[in-house]
Amino acid sequence: MRVSALLPLLLLGCGAASGEPRRDEAPLVIELFTSQGCSSCPPAEALLNKLAHDAGKRPLAPLAFHVDYWDDLGWPDPYASPAWSERQRQYASALGDNRVYTPELVVGGKVGMVGSQATRVLQAIAAAPKQQHIAATATWQKSSITVDATAPADADVFVAIYQDGTRTKIARGENAGETLTSDRVVRKLQRVAAAGKKGSLTIAIDPSWQTVGAIAFAQRADRAIVGSAVLPH
Repeated sequence: MRVSALLPLLLLGCGAASGEPRRDEAPLVIELFTSQGCSSCPPAEALLNKLAHDAGKRPLAPLAFHVDYWDDLGWPDPYASPAWSERQRQYASALGDNRVYTPELVVGGKVGMVGSQATRVLQAIAAAPKQQHIAATATWQKSSITVDATAPADADVFVAIYQDGTRTKIARGENAGETLTSDRVVRKLQRVAAAGKKGSLTIAIDPSWQTVGAIAFAQRADRAIVGSAVLPH
């Protein structure tokens, strides 16, 4: 069954018993580690794109981190960063995994799985702990965003700047000849406030980035994400 047909059925299991959306919790951060050079990644990105725009029973904050360890295999991903590869390695260590791979989806910083396995992804989303609202606000300018946040006692607050609607024609590598479209592509990730502290940070935004957004989230030292705040324009 296609992702588009399967997803509405699975989302029914992600809500409260009443069938109403959970208004009392912050979005759950889910992170896809992906690459344009990986032929297995487009289905996972399609699932992430669907989750980013489908108004399901549970609020979600999907993020796509493009890793760089595929770049020397035929196609250098323009959105890849060694920092995103290192973030995935940190998850592998925290989750007791002895490898990194694409596509991998990490739910709430606590559970990792193949990112194209829709049933397993939705089950992990449904089972993830409730997320708290964190104190974070943003002031947007044409070429920057200033984020003010107060971190929980046991978690640092980070802000992810992402881009929607990216479109890339792939000339080489495993996806040669394909045109890939992706949402929630992370362009920057920075810490705003240390655990138990207040912080303020101004982050530059490239004017060429179209349709940008931001999410602040609280992450503990054990990598668990415990809360978030959407930072609308």
